[in-house]
Amino acid sequence: MRNSIDGKNIVIIGSGIGGLSAGIILPLLNFRVTVVEKNPLPGGLMRSYSRSGFDCPVGVHYVGALGEKEPLGKMFHILGIPVDELFTPMGQQGIIDRYIFDDLIFDLPAGLDALEEKLQNAFPEDTTALNVIMKNLRDISRRMMEPSFLLNQGDPFQNMDYYQPMGELLDNFQASAGFRAVLSVPCHLIGVPLNDCPIIFHHMVLASYLLSSWRLKESGSKMTDVFVRRFKELGGSLILNNGVKKISLVEGKVAGVILESGENLPADAVVAAIHPKILLELLDEDALRDSFRRRIRGLKETEGVIAVQASVDAAAHPEIDHNIYRLSKNENGVIEDGAFYQLRRTHSPGANLLSIMTKSSYEEWSRWENTVSGRRGKDYEEKKMNLANILLKKAEEHFGNLKDAQILDVYTPLTIRDYVNTPEGSCYGAMRSARQLLKVVSLNNIPIPGLCLAGQNAMAPGVMGCVLGAFNAARQIAGSEKFIQKFQRDA
Repeated sequence: MRNSIDGKNIVIIGSGIGGLSAGIILPLLNFRVTVVEKNPLPGGLMRSYSRSGFDCPVGVHYVGALGEKEPLGKMFHILGIPVDELFTPMGQQGIIDRYIFDDLIFDLPAGLDALEEKLQNAFPEDTTALNVIMKNLRDISRRMMEPSFLLNQGDPFQNMDYYQPMGELLDNFQASAGFRAVLSVPCHLIGVPLNDCPIIFHHMVLASYLLSSWRLKESGSKMTDVFVRRFKELGGSLILNNGVKKISLVEGKVAGVILESGENLPADAVVAAIHPKILLELLDEDALRDSFRRRIRGLKETEGVIAVQASVDAAAHPEIDHNIYRLSKNENGVIEDGAFYQLRRTHSPGANLLSIMTKSSYEEWSRWENTVSGRRGKDYEEKKMNLANILLKKAEEHFGNLKDAQILDVYTPLTIRDYVNTPEGSCYGAMRSARQLLKVVSLNNIPIPGLCLAGQNAMAPGVMGCVLGAFNAARQIAGSEKFIQKFQRDA
């Protein structure tokens, strides 16, 4: 959608952080907004869920660049979302993440200068590569702080060298295995292999956390409630437990949506804060060219995860202020496997929450592909629990004997698929790899007047990408001139 719309009624499909962010920013531009959500509760992957009185995270484990003058912090300010109410800074002990390999431990510090010093001390043989990478990181960090990052589709980067795969850059400098492994972690985090991860994505993820890293003070449910409250303050309407069955077009333009209940909601524009492959299911076959449909259907997904939530004795296992990554690399420094650990305080007396996540392919669960959550049977539950117990046992290498450990919940790619309607249960959706970068970028301009995508933006993954995607959708609907005039002071 290249031209702004004339009407004022907007329907947003999906109430995740991307959908709700779009639902907040559009009323600030004088649009009337309805958000439609298929689930009984809003929030998508932003929302946590409760098990035995514990709030278990899904998609918000930690975020970067939430400082007052940093990109996500500025976006939250524009949205009217109070950072201090929801988040607390990490890295107070000088560590954001601890990377543990068989032969190497590297603590990711806060700040670009601290990272440069730490990498120089750990890998003096990689000085030439380090100098180039730090120059690029500082350039990208500076550009992320500029108003154009928020106002111009989040794409102020014109240096085509930044779209080279990170692995190729390290190959050019014959980087050591340890140096390569440490710098591979941001790629691992967003589910893109090092040899296919564009430098720009790698550096944006890393720069975000180096600018500042934050954890939720309470829960994803509290975060969702704050977003919903702000949306309703601005006059927004939220429809729950009633998904969209079809997007209606008249003479090739968006006219509204038809809900599963049969209700017709007229709209001058629709923001689809959903996976692009799911969007295809809501359109008539002839609404898009076959070539565009094939492009979307051919998108490769990032890998799914299996996640374990377990309660542990709080006295024996106090909260850790940083995250832990236990990673396995080959002789060339390529990460082949790994697990993410987070140990947090809870509101339950005497117990803390240990969250564990590791890769799990959709194919691994293909036996139950045609089942739905809660009805997969005994074999599925046994496989989940067997894997969960293995992951819990491996966690004891880092936390010692896990006193009073109780598994609260285990979710798989099938769980995520059913919950947020992603085709292969991927937390990060379509892979932002070098080989399909043009396909992903083209999603920013759906060739149907009045229709645009939100959620994860082509220029960033995670929470920042979702909010950038919402800003981009609002910019398309309102028009660049109106959008920039409204928000340039705060950007």
